Amino acid sequence: MGEGTEALAPLADRLRTLGVPHLAGEPLRRHTTFGIGGPAGLFVEPDTTAALAAALDALREAGVPWFVVGLGSNLLVSDRGYPGVVLSLLRAGRELAVRGDRLEAGAGVPLAKAAHAAQAAGLSGLEYAISIPGSVGGAVAMNAGAHGAATADVLEAVTLWSPEDGVVELAADALGFAYRYSRVHERPWVVLAARFRLVPADPGRVLALMRRHMAYRKATQPVGERNAGSMFKNPPEGRAGALIEAVGAKGWTEGGAHVSRLHANFIINTGDATARDVLTLMRRVRRAVMERFGAVLRPEVRWVGPPEGEAGTSWETLWLREDSG
Repeated sequence: MGEGTEALAPLADRLRTLGVPHLAGEPLRRHTTFGIGGPAGLFVEPDTTAALAAALDALREAGVPWFVVGLGSNLLVSDRGYPGVVLSLLRAGRELAVRGDRLEAGAGVPLAKAAHAAQAAGLSGLEYAISIPGSVGGAVAMNAGAHGAATADVLEAVTLWSPEDGVVELAADALGFAYRYSRVHERPWVVLAARFRLVPADPGRVLALMRRHMAYRKATQPVGERNAGSMFKNPPEGRAGALIEAVGAKGWTEGGAHVSRLHANFIINTGDATARDVLTLMRRVRRAVMERFGAVLRPEVRWVGPPEGEAGTSWETLWLREDSG
């Protein structure tokens, strides 16, 4: 399995016995919308619900570090990769059904697909999701939102896995939702599925609103270019994009990373950007906004993997430390 991944060999053997698909050293750039990221110690991609359950039980028993990935948006992966296990839900979490005014979706379902399913069934409430390039699981975990609406507004319940209890269903209010936050990020939980409570509506009107949302996104965001979505959360002082634009950061470049000229809160991978390029550019932007407005920009994008040269340092520590160039 390569140097530094010997500890994962027993887990790989166990997964092989269980028939769970997995790869050692899989480049994570292939699994993120940013197109950035070094290798995973072990990339596990269950292809059925049963295989996913078996993989989660095996991870619990192995006691190795791991994290979950869906469509790979909102992630910035270290150039050194992630030395533990990356668990993909894309193949196992694709169930999608409408029952009355409820829509049930697996964690790996793209948000846009869920929005289309709701519209086709004459249900309103997921229109905001049409312009978010992520999965249902990721949307629950970070309370994704757009166009003045958020996942917490329509989520009724979530099915998740925890090491202590296995598969359980929780009411949405148990997740402690706040702006771009849920308790999922603080606990070793895996979102498996979500149930949304929607409102009956005319399918034509729902579709018209979805089209307006998509038109707005295409006009204001770098659709079609490699990015991770919004880089910074909005601080109390105002919208992050407006503050970044006000300091003249549109077009700033570090290596292969480039602040979008269309929307300042997006950083583009022009083809060969590294995680270090992106971090350097984020710090430069943060510094400029702090000096001009006194506003502290916090990352919305999630850091995955050991920081360059600082294995084990948390994303928050990495972000708040003194810049080193």
